[in-house]
Amino acid sequence: MEVKVLENFGREAALRKKWLKTWETLGVRILKLPKWMQDIVLEDVNTAVRNRIATMEMIENANRKNRA
Repeated sequence: MEVKVLENFGREAALRKKWLKTWETLGVRILKLPKWMQDIVLEDVNTAVRNRIATMEMIENANRKNRA
C-alpha cells in the first residue's frame, strides 16, 4: 500500500511541476500586456479551465455509472 502512495505522490509532484512551469511561462507573457488586457486574458483562462474541468467531471461521472 505504501508503494502505491509513493507512486501517486511522484505523479502528482511531476504534474505540479509541469503546471508551475506552464503558468510561469504564461505569466511572463500576460504581464507584458496592458492591465486591461491582462484582466481579459485571466478571466478567459479562468472560464476556459472551469468549463474544461466541469466537462471532464461529467465524462468521468458517466464512465463510473457505466462501469457500475
